[in-house]
Amino acid sequence: MAVGIEPIGEMVLLAMENAPEKTESGLLLPEEARDKMTVGRVEAVGPDAKSVSVGDRVIFRQFSGTKMEWMGMDYLLIPEEDIQAKVME
Repeated sequence: MAVGIEPIGEMVLLAMENAPEKTESGLLLPEEARDKMTVGRVEAVGPDAKSVSVGDRVIFRQFSGTKMEWMGMDYLLIPEEDIQAKVME
């Protein structure tokens, strides 16, 4: 599904994941911990991005990129170099 935003160069568009309010064991997570979540799903990539593709779930640097809201969803436009790892599921 196209988002309507096409990154240029090595930029990557991530859909921000909302942190769960509880752990699997039922512990409530404080708002502070949820704000530090740095995981997102790749929604679009620029033509020069080489190491990620649409649909990848990735971990990125905490204070990187440009946060935006687009059509009711939270996104982050980030340079590919600020993506630190892929989440293997």
